[in-house]
Amino acid sequence: MKAYPSILRQPKGKGGARLMHVFDKVDGSNLRFEWARSDGWFRWGSRHRLLDESHPVFGRGLAMFRETLAGPVERVARAQGWEALVAFAEFAGPKSLGGQHAPDDATSLTLFDVAPYRRGLVGPERFLELFAGLPTPRYLGEHLWDDDFVARVRRGDLEGVTFEGVVGKAGDGHGLVMAKAKTGAWVARILERYGEEEGRKLVESLARGGGAP
Repeated sequence: MKAYPSILRQPKGKGGARLMHVFDKVDGSNLRFEWARSDGWFRWGSRHRLLDESHPVFGRGLAMFRETLAGPVERVARAQGWEALVAFAEFAGPKSLGGQHAPDDATSLTLFDVAPYRRGLVGPERFLELFAGLPTPRYLGEHLWDDDFVARVRRGDLEGVTFEGVVGKAGDGHGLVMAKAKTGAWVARILERYGEEEGRKLVESLARGGGAP
């Protein structure tokens, strides 16, 4: 089952500057759902392992996916002639922080990427077109991703960011380039919740693309 790739802090390219489509980053946990034309939705898991409905935190994720995203994503897949795909959705609620979730929270799923079989990830422009109307991260427009832009995100000056930060995307398929930036307020909240030592470890882990197992 395809795992979600790590996202760099800066896009690859000369000077680290690139025009990118920017999306709000939902503070949650990455869940993935696999579909095939012959089998339907037949497998799901977190970023690093397969799951079933007995999982104490993510167990309800499959039912949520079936209720909100499975049908619409499958209809797109069939219309596009895809034979199989993996859909990636963020599991999060108002109380989620750094991949940790409160058991009584009103969690939901936000579709943020789709990978058709052997095609890589759908590019940002196509993603916005194909999955319009579904719960997806807020689109914040095109921005030149450079040190000044990252500093704006860090200060909380970019309009439309809910809390954690942003993800930038450019290109399509196997040529897709991604980058991410966190807000200073989010980093401060992590350090406040988990303490300086553990908080820094968590921030660095998430910066490297880590998170829930």
